Amino acid sequence: MGQGSSESMKTEELEEYQVLLCFPLSRIHDTFKNMCSPGEGYREAKMTSEQVCSWPQLKVNPFRDRICHVFSTDDYFTFEDILGMASVFSEKACPWLKIEYAFFIYDFNENGFIDEEDLQIIIRRLLNSDDIKEEELISLMNHVLDEADLDNDGMLSLAEFEHVMTKSPDFVLSFQIHF
Repeated sequence: MGQGSSESMKTEELEEYQVLLCFPLSRIHDTFKNMCSPGEGYREAKMTSEQVCSWPQLKVNPFRDRICHVFSTDDYFTFEDILGMASVFSEKACPWLKIEYAFFIYDFNENGFIDEEDLQIIIRRLLNSDDIKEEELISLMNHVLDEADLDNDGMLSLAEFEHVMTKSPDFVLSFQIHF
């Protein structure tokens, strides 16, 4: 009756999780199980953010550190944390959920807004360059704010971010990671 700590997920447990998810669970479970310490059950096991950031699906993403920060619990991933991340990045996740998590990922200073500091980091990462001229950076940042900052306070709230992202048909397609 009791579960040994080295047991992997039982078929019934996999089926219960699968009902809640919009992607195949077995591959994620197997990856998680293989990266955990021997003898550790999936309920007790944790992966470090470094381990998750090294996955091929995240390795080349310019926001991998922020993705791992937002979805982890104190920079460690439980199995449920991994499922949450995979759900949000699933092609079947609702657009609003994707937009909300994108906002959290892009809010580098975690002040509840995407401000000029955050925009500079985002632009540099998207362009994969720290060598962008200051004038170009400011011009791009001002363009974003002109388009999206509806209350002209120099930063984007979640509502403003959501408003502009719903007008971008490519956003939902680009905010996917196949696990």
